[in-house]
Amino acid sequence: MAMPNVDIGIPQRLCHLPLVMDVLRRSGLIAIVERAIQDDRRSKVSTSDCVSVILCAVFLGHHDLWRMSDRLGPYDMATIMRDPGFRLAEFPEERLAKALDDLYHAGLDKLMTALALQVVEQFRIGTDFLHFDTTSLSFFGAHEREDFASMSDGVVPPPPLVTHGYSKDHRPDLKQILFGSLVSSDGGVPLFGKALNGNGSDTAAATEFFALVRSLVRDPREVCCVADSKGWSGRVLDVVQGERLRLLSRLPRSHRLHRELMAMPWDGARRIERPARAARQEADIYDIIGHDVEETFVIERPAKGDAPARRETLTVPARAVRVFSSALLRQKLGTLGRTREREARAAAAQIRDWQARAYACAEDAQRAADRHCAESTFVTLDIAARIVAVEGPFTRGRGRPRKHPEPDLPTSHHRITYTASPVSEETSRERLRDQASFILIRTRTPGWTIDDAELIDRYKGQYHNEHGFAWLKGGSGAAHGINPIFLATPTRIASLCFLYLVGLMVWTIIQRTVRRNLAKMGKGLPYRRNKPSDRITTRFFFELFPRVQTVPYSVNGGPSQKKLVGFDNVIQLACTALGTSQRDFEPVLENRP
Repeated sequence: MAMPNVDIGIPQRLCHLPLVMDVLRRSGLIAIVERAIQDDRRSKVSTSDCVSVILCAVFLGHHDLWRMSDRLGPYDMATIMRDPGFRLAEFPEERLAKALDDLYHAGLDKLMTALALQVVEQFRIGTDFLHFDTTSLSFFGAHEREDFASMSDGVVPPPPLVTHGYSKDHRPDLKQILFGSLVSSDGGVPLFGKALNGNGSDTAAATEFFALVRSLVRDPREVCCVADSKGWSGRVLDVVQGERLRLLSRLPRSHRLHRELMAMPWDGARRIERPARAARQEADIYDIIGHDVEETFVIERPAKGDAPARRETLTVPARAVRVFSSALLRQKLGTLGRTREREARAAAAQIRDWQARAYACAEDAQRAADRHCAESTFVTLDIAARIVAVEGPFTRGRGRPRKHPEPDLPTSHHRITYTASPVSEETSRERLRDQASFILIRTRTPGWTIDDAELIDRYKGQYHNEHGFAWLKGGSGAAHGINPIFLATPTRIASLCFLYLVGLMVWTIIQRTVRRNLAKMGKGLPYRRNKPSDRITTRFFFELFPRVQTVPYSVNGGPSQKKLVGFDNVIQLACTALGTSQRDFEPVLENRP
């Protein structure tokens, strides 16, 4: 019997993209986009298809629209999209860019809210604690093509302003936008997020985000919003009380209440212990002591209709917990050498600025010297001041004039000479111990009972935001960072940030679902050093799939067929843990003329 003649074509990759598309379909995003955007009949592909293609590229490490077809060319996109009529050539850069425009004009906030509601219901996401934080995304280029004042039609809000602001990336020379996210403590799943003006404040962002919590949950009275120190402000607390939410925050060190509580004795402090984060590390020790307090804020009410602008007093009952962390002290002691070098440079620059000032009398100079020495918070240095009387007029140096110039002093003036002297190692350690203490504060809401020790665990859940921002900027292996963005229009930047938030949602849902199901099954997947673990991350989960592909072939010149290869027992267990069927990997033959 003659052997059949098998003609084998070029294999095409699948990798982890069928998993991504399965979670996207289950999340409801594709259906939400199709309902929100009515595509032109002349368009060969829909906006939802464009969204899927862009997100597939994001999960392969690409976010720019240029040459998308070349980057996705090695992949079996017909199988990934479950569409035999799929053509990559129908997704040029212009069509993908138009899809970003359509998303923006459909209302990114509306799409995000609808998606969050679907995800909470579909994957049973807990919403009792929601964590808020922001980061900055820097941009290269001018980004000045659009007239921001003329872009809003009164229905669609204006796009985020790409401009200079406080850079959390330590790049004040670059323009930026802020990116905020509100994530669940249950797996760190983002339920709301958006791009914000580059010169905006965290306080304004928190106010806007917390006002939207009511649209995401059934009963806002059962939700606690967790934020960093910028969350404890009059504007934010006004929204929290108005929406009947709960708030847990870190009290700013510059706050008057912080100084008062830190000056109190540690009488009656309670010690709690938490397990070490890694083997061979010491357990984390916390000393805590709580105080019931009341905070009063003055709220500026803007004019509204016939009502004039007014000022109101807001009184907030709160519970403040002073915390000393042994883990934070170890971290600060481990970097004491770098702290000493950094503070020496900072003190020299500060002294140059202080000594350039002149004062009309000795009393003014003494008050300034006392204030400067008292406000210096150096750990490894002490600042001493000496008043010097100078006969003759004060002459200003060369360079840019000061923002607050000194008055003319034609006859005599006074100067201050500062000296920075190192302190002993023991003194530095004692000061670091004070810096290893902080204060957590929460609202005292009727019906909310929570132990002071639990506040520490809840606040530590802020790491969910940090992990999300690391993924956004390329630290988790799924993407090589959102910079540089080759988009000049802020509307498309806002839409791309929305898609990145959707990608982060998929990323966290996969990790949360796989971990839970593996724990229920009592099984593990190869993790670090190929040891089985039920705590596998999404990054290592995806690395199980690089050999999954389809191979086209034909027998004796017959019709073209495809075969799935690389789908072994480990891959089967991984799909079961995620709840993805093997049918999502079954080859789909293209309808070729």
